[in-house]
Amino acid sequence: MPDPLSPADDQAALYRSIAAGDHRHGELGTVAFAVSTDDVDAGAGDVYVALGLAKYLERLGWGVQLWPIDRWDTHVPDDVDVVVSMIESFVPGLLPRHTALVGWVRNWTDVWAELPYLDEFDAVWTSSTAARDRIAERYDGAVHLLPIGVDPELFSGDDQGSSPIDVVTTVNFWGAERLGTSALDELAEQRDVVWYGANQEHLVRSDRIDHRGHASFFDLPAVYAAARVVVDDVIPPARAYATHNSRLFEGLASGSLVVTNCAEGLEELGLGDLPTYHDGPSLVLAAADTDAALVERLRAVVLERHTYASRAASADADLRQAVARRRGLPGPDRGPFLIWAAHMRERLRQTEQERDVHLAGVHDINERLVASIADAQRNAAETAAARAEADVLRAERDRLAVRLDQVTRSRTYRLAERVAKAMHRR
Repeated sequence: MPDPLSPADDQAALYRSIAAGDHRHGELGTVAFAVSTDDVDAGAGDVYVALGLAKYLERLGWGVQLWPIDRWDTHVPDDVDVVVSMIESFVPGLLPRHTALVGWVRNWTDVWAELPYLDEFDAVWTSSTAARDRIAERYDGAVHLLPIGVDPELFSGDDQGSSPIDVVTTVNFWGAERLGTSALDELAEQRDVVWYGANQEHLVRSDRIDHRGHASFFDLPAVYAAARVVVDDVIPPARAYATHNSRLFEGLASGSLVVTNCAEGLEELGLGDLPTYHDGPSLVLAAADTDAALVERLRAVVLERHTYASRAASADADLRQAVARRRGLPGPDRGPFLIWAAHMRERLRQTEQERDVHLAGVHDINERLVASIADAQRNAAETAAARAEADVLRAERDRLAVRLDQVTRSRTYRLAERVAKAMHRR
């Protein structure tokens, strides 16, 4: 067992070791987490949640490993006792019948509730009472409350970095305007705001905000520990069921005040005193409430109730029961429909990836084409060369556009897309 006071880089090494499969054997059996990737540096939130819980399940005697999306089209090994699905798109067709299946609904609650194979799960965990009630409407099995949490050995508040930060957010930008983005513009008029997050180059925000690009998950403990205030921004599908982000627990465990735009669900977490906002003026007020006693009280609640050690203790009983129920079940597989659906889901994913590659190529060439023509107009001496380059770009763009059309019109793509839509409608 690692020293509880290990520095962040030692914890990062442990996370990487779990992701690499070095801890997959345990006396209680093996738990595999179905996740988007096993690349710890990819910035995928489901991976860090899975690894956080896995780390503490191993201390209870479980072997743990990741089962990333690029392996979902292959059979789960027979020695895996439980698969915990972190993502609603995981189709459990390639699990042995004796392998238990648990779904962890951390977001996209309505999508989970409408899965046509929800009855294949031996248990479902949800991040809030509202999500639990929604799942229970469609699922007759055990639905237990298990919010995400925090690893206090990583987010300890000890590593405060090289310089203090007044206000920080670590929200990624995926192309859609979020509630918190415009509110941060207003806050930046009065406070120093630092923003870490993916795709910041595409954000059009206040010049007063200090955009620093993507931060590694293992850099976040120092970022949060150095900040007076951490601004959280819960997306609408999560706010609808009060399923809060890891940022809430990580920031508070690090000793910073967290303010969020989702007041629902805080009371049941014991965090009802947390400041909340819904627009710019309310964010300014919420961020001003940096009372040290309040911060310490909220931090104590997180460390007492919301660590992954606590989550693992709760999950352990469910995992044991799920394994016991599945043990000795006859039959080698989950049936022909789920097997077919699992393979079809992977074919759809690969076709969508090819479509996205070609679509990105078309967009990129269009941007370069516009720039080339603009250069030609600005500089008559280079017009001939610029026109020649534009002709090449047009030809390449048209080739990619044709290929994109072929991909989206292909029988494989259309069949897989219809299957996916039909499964979500059921």
